Amino acid sequence: MKNYEVKVTLEAKALVRERLLYILLELQNEQAYKAVKADYLQTLKRLSEMAGSIRDSEESELAKRNLKKIFFDKHDYLLLYRLNGFVAEVVGMFHMREQYWKKMP
Repeated sequence: MKNYEVKVTLEAKALVRERLLYILLELQNEQAYKAVKADYLQTLKRLSEMAGSIRDSEESELAKRNLKKIFFDKHDYLLLYRLNGFVAEVVGMFHMREQYWKKMP
């Protein structure tokens, strides 16, 4: 099975950085910062292995934009991405309770 190339957009990188810094600086929780960061990196790895096998979203706002989502294993976050051939383009990182469909590119 061929792995997918994972590209993270500049906007998505900014969202990831913002959320991680919030955990580290505002919540002052270095342990949670490290755990969420590790989970993010593991989710990128899983995405490279299975991007094409994730079903299309049933959420109309995601489907309209050709976006799929992959959930973190250990935390309440998800990544939104587009699949273009064997390239998975990550466009955002959101908390599962967040109204991410209003903030999508």
